[in-house]
Amino acid sequence: MSNSTAIVLNHLKRHWFWPAAFAVVLTNAFTILVDGWHAPQLKEFGVLFDFAVLIPLLYWFCYRRSGKKTIIRTIGLACLGVLIASVLVPDIHHSLIHQIGWVRYLGLAVLVLIQIHLSIEIWRAAFRSDSAEVSQAVDEQAERQGVPPWVARLMAAEARFFKKLWQFLRRIVGR
Repeated sequence: MSNSTAIVLNHLKRHWFWPAAFAVVLTNAFTILVDGWHAPQLKEFGVLFDFAVLIPLLYWFCYRRSGKKTIIRTIGLACLGVLIASVLVPDIHHSLIHQIGWVRYLGLAVLVLIQIHLSIEIWRAAFRSDSAEVSQAVDEQAERQGVPPWVARLMAAEARFFKKLWQFLRRIVGR
């Protein structure tokens, strides 16, 4: 076995989610293309289950050792799955999708709350720390929360901007 083959196999061993998800999507597409929308309730259930439950579970199972960020991404994939299913299934066949559509909004609300919590933590780190310590404090907070460091640094830059703006306004007002 060549070195490049070993690298590809090792990569697939660690990231098997992508070919598995692709297989699920292809199976859905093939089933709908071959059979059309005969038995629409069954196909609606299948598409909804595959996109909103099966693919997010495959993602979680593949990357579960990554911690919090895997749970957050799994919730996001489930919300996206409900949206994709509602787009793929023709409107005249929406019966189950109308009944559980609220779950997507619940998941999105959870993701928004997580984002707000993360923003507050990064802003606290940026406001509390001296300029030399900000980068290290933000990186530590991003690692704890499972956020890509570049996103946390952008949020910290925004917080530093508002901190400097606040300090400038306080000097102008005289407090």
